[in-house]
Amino acid sequence: MDNLKWQRVSSWSLVYFIVHFAFRFVKDGVFNLLPIMVVFVTQVENKWFWGQVALAVAIISLLIYSFFYYINFRFCITDEHEILLNKGVFKKERLTLNFLRVQNVNIAEPFYFKPLGLVNCIFDAAGSTSQEAVLPGVTSLYAEQMRERVLAYKETQQQTAAKQQPEDTHTNEPQQCLVLSNKEVAKFGLMSNMAILALAALAPFMNVVLEFLEKAVINRLESFYQQEVGVLVDAAALAVFSILVLVVLVAVLLSVLMSLIRFYNFQLYFQAGKFKRIAGLLERHQLSVSLDKVQSLLIKQNLIARLLKRYTVQCLQATSGGFSAGAKSKQSLVMPVLSLEQVKQVCQWVHPWLNLTSDDFKALNFKGVEKALLIKNLCFYALLPSALIAFMGYAGQGYSPLYGLLCAVLLSSLAYLSYRRYGYYFYQYQGRYYAVFRSGMISVHYRVFELYKVQSTRAVSTYFMRKSGLKSLSIQLAAGTATMPYIKAEQADEIIDFILCQAESDQRSWM
Repeated sequence: MDNLKWQRVSSWSLVYFIVHFAFRFVKDGVFNLLPIMVVFVTQVENKWFWGQVALAVAIISLLIYSFFYYINFRFCITDEHEILLNKGVFKKERLTLNFLRVQNVNIAEPFYFKPLGLVNCIFDAAGSTSQEAVLPGVTSLYAEQMRERVLAYKETQQQTAAKQQPEDTHTNEPQQCLVLSNKEVAKFGLMSNMAILALAALAPFMNVVLEFLEKAVINRLESFYQQEVGVLVDAAALAVFSILVLVVLVAVLLSVLMSLIRFYNFQLYFQAGKFKRIAGLLERHQLSVSLDKVQSLLIKQNLIARLLKRYTVQCLQATSGGFSAGAKSKQSLVMPVLSLEQVKQVCQWVHPWLNLTSDDFKALNFKGVEKALLIKNLCFYALLPSALIAFMGYAGQGYSPLYGLLCAVLLSSLAYLSYRRYGYYFYQYQGRYYAVFRSGMISVHYRVFELYKVQSTRAVSTYFMRKSGLKSLSIQLAAGTATMPYIKAEQADEIIDFILCQAESDQRSWM
């Protein structure tokens, strides 16, 4: 190890470390400090002075930590085709990543590096995002050379395995392109839940915010409405309602802005079994994904997306963090807002057998779950809560008994929708076997995967399920879990046996 040629990154990479750790603090640290922030807002006097002191201390600490992190950061590309990183301040860490374990080599161009011609070279491994190797502040030429070097080595090492696989039908295909306008990207802000998360983050401070708004805005609005509408409407209630609408609109606008920052000028290219995505406003992030690395295809449509007639498609890769980590990772290939025609186009690239019609997925002959699931959900999640609310109404707890009936109707409808959404479908295409699992309630999720990529299977059966001859099926993939509750025990056993047979007999690499 003493003979290794360790290298430094550019001094401009210090900017990357400052931005990186600032973002991590905002993303992770702020939520951990929420209790302290609540105490500060509600108990501390002279908030402006102490807030400035805290901000100054945080900025100075960030700059010092980033500087020492840059001083300790070293990387080395060994003759054994490994990437070594030495990093850390208080806790020194050495990261070793073999070229064969690299899933993708992605190139990101942050806005602060663009005038300098520098980029971030990201080696994406099949693990958590904390274990990816990032070389910040390198030249674009060096990043391209590293990408070619890694991919060439992987291709050389996998030639023997490639000869045993069926001939690649994508080799002679021309490059195909999918481009989303920024108007379409803005719709993703309406479809995503970022607005709800923004409102949830403001919840601990809502009393302070409302107190400030009452003094600064609501009283003035109340006077204005009192003059304009007089006694026709309660001016105070109308002023509060206006402020709440304004807060929701601000949260939605922030959600749209975050969508544009992430997916600005979205471009997706597909050729020779490989995806290449370029998107981003502040950071033009270039992501490359091989079709063989895709563990499953996730197609989602929530309530807002149904109104807009749009879908969100994700190509999930292997991750140690499961589905949630894979979905939220920067290395996850996300197509944020697609029309049905565009979904068909992507499906033809990934799964040519998946021929969608104008009626969405209704052409697929899904097999549903047993009615026992509906009965269980109605009893536990609809009737019991409704009976409790009705009892509280009769006991004089401030609830009307009518609320129990309304609650029963609403919860029963949701339970029925959830029951109807569940379905599974198996298909054979050119000697390969695929599965489509459907789930959801008001929204709907379709997970499409090839059976040989399944990691493990599990069947769960409670006492009452065994009495009824039922089992709940759970299929573990390298990118999350597909579940199907309350199916017949014989069918569950047959599915498990067949999936395990495919996983054990197919010699293709699953990643």
